[in-house]
Amino acid sequence: MELLKDNQGVIWTSPNNEVFYLKTLTNEYTKKHIGEIKENPKPKNSNRKKIQDSNDTFTDFGVGGKDIPLECYFIGEDHAQKAEEFANALCLTGKSKLKLVYEDEITVNVIRFSRKNDLIKNINCTIINVDFHETSNTTYPESTTSKTKEIKNISENARAGIAETLKEHIETITDTDTLESFSESFSSALDKISNELSLMNNVSLNSIMTDILTQNPVNNIYTITSQLGIVLYKAALLANKTKNTITDFSIEDYINDNSGNWSSLISNLISFSDISKETLTKEEINKLIINDSIASMAIISYGESLLEKEYDNRSDAVEAAKTLKDFEVNWTGFIENQYSKIDNLEDVINNYIELTNIINLTASEILERSYKLKVEQIITLSEDTTLVDIAYKYYYEQFKENPDETIDYLIATNGLEDDEIFLLRKGKEIKIYV
Repeated sequence: MELLKDNQGVIWTSPNNEVFYLKTLTNEYTKKHIGEIKENPKPKNSNRKKIQDSNDTFTDFGVGGKDIPLECYFIGEDHAQKAEEFANALCLTGKSKLKLVYEDEITVNVIRFSRKNDLIKNINCTIINVDFHETSNTTYPESTTSKTKEIKNISENARAGIAETLKEHIETITDTDTLESFSESFSSALDKISNELSLMNNVSLNSIMTDILTQNPVNNIYTITSQLGIVLYKAALLANKTKNTITDFSIEDYINDNSGNWSSLISNLISFSDISKETLTKEEINKLIINDSIASMAIISYGESLLEKEYDNRSDAVEAAKTLKDFEVNWTGFIENQYSKIDNLEDVINNYIELTNIINLTASEILERSYKLKVEQIITLSEDTTLVDIAYKYYYEQFKENPDETIDYLIATNGLEDDEIFLLRKGKEIKIYV
């Protein structure tokens, strides 16, 4: 096993500017990053440049940053002390810097870390696995409240703009058959939304959706689309509603992943809109415009709902930002390909450029917040123990204040059940948030 030496370039600078020279396996780290240069749509058969595992230039506010997992080795008689100092620094809030071998220094966020070899005695080596996430080095002068309010206003205006542009578009259609086809496509899309968002077990939302489904899109497209925007936003709030709040710890949604409905909705809209023909008819273009408008509002609404959440740890916040960005990338990648099949793009409504900007702003704000949140530490138990012992050791202050709540927190964040609630076996991995 060949390790990189201290002077070979893997350097991490903590938020308080403490420098650590890390020993890692030579070149044994990966950087997961896939993005796409955004341009105006091109005519049929155009080639698009993909960015994959590179530093090609494009503006994404740090949203498209790389995931960088590192396995760091601390060797020698003082390995335990050095590893402990490193672990303590990993728990600090704020942005840090990472320099990989032969590369420029980048800004990173510590998402989680774990120690290996806790079960092995008398070996002068400690291994700490760290998950870094590269992001923007920008520091925003605005407060979180003002930044959130700004993005929410942009999102609300975008939904209103989509309703207005659909109204303007339908006013250009004079042919009766085309209008009827437009109405059928719009109603079909609404049915799919109503079916997909089964989470809307809410009287007021069901009432609005029922009203929407009974209206004629041709006669009242602006009102219908505006109402749909309200439904999508409210439904997104429900999707991200706190499932199991613990007062002092502010834990939410650590068990259930509530992005599934939106993922299914976007996937179905893609399937519903996918046309294999090289050139689209007027009716097919209208169908595409309708679905693009609905998908854009759905993704914007989901992003806005994520701004309302109080994230407990960095992992949750980063995953939320990445999931949101995935929704946008999947849809815009698809819609750009479909628009490339249209000969004349002058009269086509394009939502995806504004959609990308809004989602980048939203995800970037979530990532900014993540630096102030707790880091996930994975502890491998070196002996049989109990939840009480774990709570006392790692959450001492909280345990003194409210022991039952602290133990409930441990159970919930680790998904413990049955016998584990009474006894945790040697070798069990436990998540601790510090």
